[in-house]
Order: sequence, then C-alpha cells, then structure tokens
Amino acid sequence: MSEAPRAKPVPGPMTAAHAAPRCGAKTRAGHPCCGPAMPNGRCRMHGGKSTGPRTLEGLERCRKAPWKHGRRSAEAIEAARLRGKARGEAAELQRLLKDLDDLEAAEREILDHD
Repeated sequence: MSEAPRAKPVPGPMTAAHAAPRCGAKTRAGHPCCGPAMPNGRCRMHGGKSTGPRTLEGLERCRKAPWKHGRRSAEAIEAARLRGKARGEAAELQRLLKDLDDLEAAEREILDHD
C-alpha cells in the first residue's frame, strides 16, 4: 500500500440530497422511513392529509375543480325551463293563429255564398 494521502471526494450533485433530513415515520415493518423530509418534517408519503383550502378563493377553486360543462347547473336548468315555457307559448300562439285563419276562411265562405 502506498503512503500517499488520499484525495478528498469531490461533492457530487446528490450530496445535498443525501444530506437532507429524513422523515423518520414508522413504516409497516417498524423501521423509520428514510425518505427526504419536507418542511413539515415528514416525507411526501407521510406528510399527512391535506387540511383543505382556507381562503375564499381556495374554496371557490375547489368548488369549481370538478366542473365539466355546466349543463346541469342551476342557471342551465332555469334557462331550459324558460325555453320550454317559451316553446309552449309559441305553440299556443300558432294554434290561435290557425284557429283565427280557420274562422276567417269560414266567414269568407259564408259571405261568398250570400
């Protein structure tokens, strides 16, 4: 063996990652987790459940997250109800106009026979 002093290892890109604090949560096997800890002291797997949104903006964002198209929203249902009502009224007007035309035709026929 040589008596030459060894060179110090050059720190690589993973040195900082390996030096990060560890989670330490107990695994199912009973050993501490060795994942790198987040600011809360646990790893991404053991960080705990989300506490949910706190601000009004966050609550609104969560409410809109599963929104897909809005065809079943209260506004869309009301608009569909109004469209149906308008169609019904239009059909009633057409029926009244047809009855009026029939009456006028009958009246003309009576006047023509006199």
